[in-house]
Amino acid sequence: MPKHRRTPKKTLGKKALDAPFEGDVRDLASDGRGIVSHPDGRIFFVAGCWVGERVLVKPTGRKGNVGFGIVESVLNPGAERREPGCSKHGFDHDKCGGCPWMFVSYEAQCQQKHRRVVSHVQRLGVGTEVVREIIPAPEPLGYRNRAQFKTDGTTLGYVASSSNNLVDVVNCPVLNPHNQTVLSELRQQLPNKLWRADRRHGVYWHTLDIDDTSAVASLDARLPFRQGNSAQNAVMRQWLSDAVVGLDPSLPVLELFAGGGNFTEILAQHFGSVVAAEGDEQCIAALTELSNPAITPVRADLFNLGDVESLVRSCSHTKVLILDPPRDGWGMRGPFIKSMKKLQTIIYISCDPATWARDCADLLAADFSLQEVVPIDLFPQTPHVEIMSILQRS
Repeated sequence: MPKHRRTPKKTLGKKALDAPFEGDVRDLASDGRGIVSHPDGRIFFVAGCWVGERVLVKPTGRKGNVGFGIVESVLNPGAERREPGCSKHGFDHDKCGGCPWMFVSYEAQCQQKHRRVVSHVQRLGVGTEVVREIIPAPEPLGYRNRAQFKTDGTTLGYVASSSNNLVDVVNCPVLNPHNQTVLSELRQQLPNKLWRADRRHGVYWHTLDIDDTSAVASLDARLPFRQGNSAQNAVMRQWLSDAVVGLDPSLPVLELFAGGGNFTEILAQHFGSVVAAEGDEQCIAALTELSNPAITPVRADLFNLGDVESLVRSCSHTKVLILDPPRDGWGMRGPFIKSMKKLQTIIYISCDPATWARDCADLLAADFSLQEVVPIDLFPQTPHVEIMSILQRS
């Protein structure tokens, strides 16, 4: 059974921590924390505040000239602020921290996410008319189709943000009804000797992964990737279908980071030949099980230069490229941009605007142009936002 060891946590002496101070929230960072100036000029990243508010900040640490803190009290609350509706919401060691924006209205969350995407497009030097309105989630709560809990055999819940403290969770408002039922059933198994942590050997918890396609939790084994919001995933699949409908079905297509075929199925409905590249064995098995003659699964580590170069050589004739990389983005984009001279259309789906913008900058430099950028919210109550985009070679 894999061991999940506690990561070392740096502690700061009292002298390294500042006294609480008042400040105005001038902006939000990419991770959702407020940006607040200390009276001595230092910048603090502060959890639990919103743009335009004045707050009393409790410093929690610093790195160089940058400080970190949480809100001790709100002196001038914004109109967007609301009661979070979850007893575990917060940023102290006894709070979950998994829904850091639950204290503001959902409308304000979507506006901020849209503004963030527009800002990245502006920095690319592209007119913001290519950015469509954000697609909000139909259900701001009760939407998550999967989750990972941690347990030491006595407590079951989530690990508090920026700590190693296991927070006991009885009810999680963002879980869909099926997964909330599974959580309740798992809690009925406490205390559980099989889940007991062995602190003598540095094991502080075990993981329990759940998914609404099953009533059984996966112990210490991560489930294959799946979009965490089923309703919004259906919207993404429909957007992709609409995006390719005008393209010639005979064009050779390459999909990177294909996963288990979530988007591959949509592509195969339109194109006669889709090469689906993926590095995970379970995902390759899922792609193979689709038994679709239009789909050719190819196992390739898309973070390995040798695998990437081999894939580029075998797919040099590709004219349509679709990718949905992890949060780190398209790290091995260089060989594709340099060698795939026939490539005309790129459909880039991203879960991180910063890495998407970094990758798009290289594509724009290679004579591609942004045609459409669509923000979509898969994870209400958090700062995360997905991007669906289309680029064409000029």
